[in-house]
Amino acid sequence: MAKRKLVVLPLLLLVSCAQPGPRMEWKRVPMDGSRTGVVPVNAENMETALGTFEDDYVAPNGKHFTEGATPEVAMLLAEAQPRMARLKQVVGHSTHMLLNLRNEPDLPLANMVADALRAKGSDYFGVPMDFAITNYGGIRVPMPEGAVTLDDMESMFPFKNYMCYAKVRGNNLQRLLEQLAKTPAFQAVSGCKVKVKAHELVEAEVGGQPIDPDKLYNVTTIDFLLSGGDQIAIGALAEDVVLTPVLIRDVMLEYVQKMEAEGKVLDGQKDGRVVMEE
Repeated sequence: MAKRKLVVLPLLLLVSCAQPGPRMEWKRVPMDGSRTGVVPVNAENMETALGTFEDDYVAPNGKHFTEGATPEVAMLLAEAQPRMARLKQVVGHSTHMLLNLRNEPDLPLANMVADALRAKGSDYFGVPMDFAITNYGGIRVPMPEGAVTLDDMESMFPFKNYMCYAKVRGNNLQRLLEQLAKTPAFQAVSGCKVKVKAHELVEAEVGGQPIDPDKLYNVTTIDFLLSGGDQIAIGALAEDVVLTPVLIRDVMLEYVQKMEAEGKVLDGQKDGRVVMEE
């Protein structure tokens, strides 16, 4: 049986041999056609993007290949397109690449995700959400500059993390923020403004007001953070929890599509909601 070849585009794998073992990172490399003339493929531009091939292969830039694996690679890509076409749908546009670094607080992408989660929670549960939190680790890749495809959204949120609603008393919300202050980047939050110094919480506001220890706050989060995910156990701090079948990926997809329908470009920003000082 002939072996099938696997082709991965347009990502570049960087490998470092630093001890204790190799560390791998993915870097997004734009496919602008500068090397082969090939451009990103979708259901409508397959022949233009991939070139033409019979016995030989003619690349989109006119280069003619008569030997080697290039025709085989083109055939593999062409055969995959009907199955990949759905993922190549453009669902939105971004002004610039939004990174998902996990060791920096107040990141534009994380802020966007947390804000979208809080807004969706308010709409879904019919009550204003005071606070939202999700984890940096659940955002696996950056949001690209320019066209954002369904493939990008599924790559960003590959895990089955479901939106949920927790009622948390102010004293326990304060405990949660104090716990987050001791972590490298605090996690992605919305509805609050905090200041951390030397990994100690020195200021905290929710809804523009100091936290009331006796008030019951409405919190939107994901089920992964209810019982120990990333060392966070919101469920243990909550007085009530409501689960939903809504994936955070679908929350973000709905947000991106809504922005696109309104003619708005995604443009996440830092806004000082989390300040961490040494």
